[in-house]
Order: sequence, then structure tokens, then C-alpha cells
Amino acid sequence: MKQKLAKALLLIFSGILLTGCGVLEKYTESEVVLDGKYKMENVDNVTFSFRDKKNLIVRQSGIYEFTKNAEGESVIRICLDDTSRELPEDYSYTEYLLKKDGLYTKLIYTSEEFDLEESPMLLVPLKGTDGLVSGDYFTGTYQIGAEGDGYQYKFQKDGTIIMQIEQNYYADKKKITLSDYAGSTEYLYEKTEENLILQNQDGESIMVLIPQK
Repeated sequence: MKQKLAKALLLIFSGILLTGCGVLEKYTESEVVLDGKYKMENVDNVTFSFRDKKNLIVRQSGIYEFTKNAEGESVIRICLDDTSRELPEDYSYTEYLLKKDGLYTKLIYTSEEFDLEESPMLLVPLKGTDGLVSGDYFTGTYQIGAEGDGYQYKFQKDGTIIMQIEQNYYADKKKITLSDYAGSTEYLYEKTEENLILQNQDGESIMVLIPQK
């Protein structure tokens, strides 16, 4: 289940490493209007909020912590697992080297498979405390990318974090398109009284969304 979930979330949160995400286009109101808040089946840390006939807010919550690397440089570790269900030893952290550069704080992710040193994630403070390089927990919101605030990290002093993406949706009777700064993805879908099922083009279920009161 965890592997299947990871693939689903990759589709939703693709583009998060872009340094600039462009300008969000003007979108047509959806033919079929979806309204309300949903959570992913069997997952408590991902929500989808449909509203205003075309807008969609996707949120994924997790935890963060600060540390130092072998060279003594500041590092932030972010885990966007469902920590209400996973055991601490199973948490999957992503580590970023922190570098302050004028207005931006650069998050530089490196591993044996990837090297993003030349294309770091740029964070711009929006509100609260600009505390990323402080090495201590804080409350503050950052825009992810150089343009537009549709991608955000929301840090809390209690060590929790929310990654929020502002999207738009358009649905007809059979298909739904989710669009954001990084592009768009089209799904087949089925809406019942119990849930909203997103499917790939072969009709295979990608994710099941359950309405929340």
C-alpha cells in the first residue's frame, strides 16, 4: 500500500523541486462542480479541498527537524509520511542543506542518485518568522519557488510542517484534470455517495478520496 500511495502522491506533488513555477493561468469553471474536503483512503495526512467551482487546495502534513552534516553545515530533515500510522523508525526523511542567499533560503538536496546543487529549491518568507537557518523550531510560511505562492511550506513551532499546493480542477462527467504551476494531469474518475475515485487512463484506481465533514 505504501508503494502505491507514493506513486499517487508523486503525481500530485510533482514539480515541487522547480525553482520557478511560472504564473498560474486563468481556468474555466468546472462543468461538474466538486465541493468540500476529502482525505485519502487509509491516509490521515493528505487532504484535498475543492471549492469555488474550480479551485483545489492539496495539503500534506508531516514533521521536520534540524541537524548538522559532517562538515558542520545546517541541514533540515523533512518527513511527509503519515506519522499517525507509521512507526518513528519507519519515517522517511528527506535531507536538505540550508543556504541563505539574499531574499531566498536555498534547500539543496543531494544523494547518490540525484544532484540538485545547481538547481536548489528556493524558499521565500511570506509570513511569521524567517527561521530556517536558525536551527530551532519556529512558526513561519514560505513560498516554494521564485514566482507565485501556489506552493508553500508551513512550519510550526511544535515541529510539524504542511506542504500546500494551490491547484485548479476541471471535471466533466468522465474525466478530471488537476492543474498547477508545474503542469496538469488528467484522470478518469468516479464519484459516489461514499467517495471520489481517481483512475488512470486504463481505469485502474490511483487514489480513493473520502469526504470529510
